Amino acid sequence: MPNTTLSSAVGRAAAFAMAIVFVALIAWCSRSSTTYRRMTRADHCMGMPVHAGPTGPLVGYLIGGAIVDPGTGPVPAINVSVVVDGEVRSVWRREADVMTWYVPVRAIAPKACLWTAPSLTGGTWQPTRLEFGLDAPLWHRLFGGWSPHHGWLTSGEPI
Repeated sequence: MPNTTLSSAVGRAAAFAMAIVFVALIAWCSRSSTTYRRMTRADHCMGMPVHAGPTGPLVGYLIGGAIVDPGTGPVPAINVSVVVDGEVRSVWRREADVMTWYVPVRAIAPKACLWTAPSLTGGTWQPTRLEFGLDAPLWHRLFGGWSPHHGWLTSGEPI
């Protein structure tokens, strides 16, 4: 009978030690994970990763800026490289919409930042038929990337 009590005490101690290790592992992972903040004009850098929210999902990577006319008058826009249905595609979004997205803290050093301002492209940019224009909705796919079609494998609000 005493062996049963001893083995249950050892089992409880082992479970308690595993719980402490598990909590320490979670604390270490959360401390070392990437932190995000709302995008600013200083973050306009070619290759900067942008996220739809502070915890994701990844939208894509900034390419550059231009003036784009969606038919209602020219607006400043930003070109983003996005995975759409498994392929890397060029997606244009209004600069005001992109400024609501998030970027990783210290992702690109300011000295390494390259950017084409919307006014430097000379005139209005017309997206090609291979690019997604300003008003083309894209929904986040549950298993990564984005899709122009809303379905049961997509979630959230479109970008």
